[in-house]
Amino acid sequence: MLNGMKRALPILGVLALAAGGAQAQRPDPFSTRLRSFTETPIATFQGADCVSIDAPKPIVWRLLVGPETVSTWLLAGVPNVVPRRARYGKGLTASKGDVLSIDATTADGPRRIDLTVIAYQPGEVLSFLLKSDAADLLDAKVESLTLSFFVDARPGGTTDLTWASHYDADSPFSALLSPTYMPARRARRLAALRLFKAIAEHAATLPYPPLHDVPTSPQPSSTPRRRK
Repeated sequence: MLNGMKRALPILGVLALAAGGAQAQRPDPFSTRLRSFTETPIATFQGADCVSIDAPKPIVWRLLVGPETVSTWLLAGVPNVVPRRARYGKGLTASKGDVLSIDATTADGPRRIDLTVIAYQPGEVLSFLLKSDAADLLDAKVESLTLSFFVDARPGGTTDLTWASHYDADSPFSALLSPTYMPARRARRLAALRLFKAIAEHAATLPYPPLHDVPTSPQPSSTPRRRK
């Protein structure tokens, strides 16, 4: 039995490398865009999904950067989890370097997820790097997980929201099994986006939606005046 396992290990290693190579060859239109706003290394591209939202871009962005609904929609596709509150450590809304903490209740008790904001461009890009998730609520058997959101206005007052995922497997064996988990990961991503869409479209019907007043487009950089 032991000798059989030893013979199988090199084969598993080769298969894992092949699986990793196949993932690395997937077209990644998002890393370049992210690198314009962060110095944090980005892991391997693992997929992206987009929803078109019948709401103007400012509403979508203000909802995205606020913590009030994030635990509800971000954990929408996670089974046996009851979302609780979410909050940023420093400010009321997202900002680069701040940490978003999400509380949830599981069958094993209360759990917390911490996500660091690594990219923030008003009205365009919000990206998180997973800092801690002891219960593996967002994903399992991965490392350097980033969740990146891209907001794009479309004609007619609609807005596209894209979620791109980047991560690496935490072991050769996890890399080998990773393709089998792809459908479930995509299903969770789509469930979250669809719930966000519903929340944003409802907010767009309100005369005064309860959203934070934050910049919704890139702000011009100020150049310090030279002293005479």
